[in-house]
Amino acid sequence: MLDAPPSAARPEALSDLHPLLERLVTAFGSNRLARTLGVGAGTVANWRAGRRTIGSEHAQRLLDLHDVMTRALQIMDPMVVADWLEGNEPFLDDARPVDVLVLKGSGPLIAALRGIAAGASA
Repeated sequence: MLDAPPSAARPEALSDLHPLLERLVTAFGSNRLARTLGVGAGTVANWRAGRRTIGSEHAQRLLDLHDVMTRALQIMDPMVVADWLEGNEPFLDDARPVDVLVLKGSGPLIAALRGIAAGASA
């Protein structure tokens, strides 16, 4: 049986995307992140400053990108991960992972990363 959460527990903190946004900006820089998400650099700056709300479509992309990048960094050198996103991936029928992410979400990329980690060939 689980104990009741302490009064200081804040489950709503999990819905705040700003920590994920900051991690992605730190990892890739604002300009590259903006290109990856399909927005202008000014949009990322406005999200970071709280001048603009992250809409549901871009919120999903942020979550998916963060999940994929966290997994990719477990098996790839950090300098390779950003290039992998924009290159052609045999596990994705030579599609660019960033394009698949936008069209189909993180599932196919996570499957590709599992294949890469297992040392399988596509």
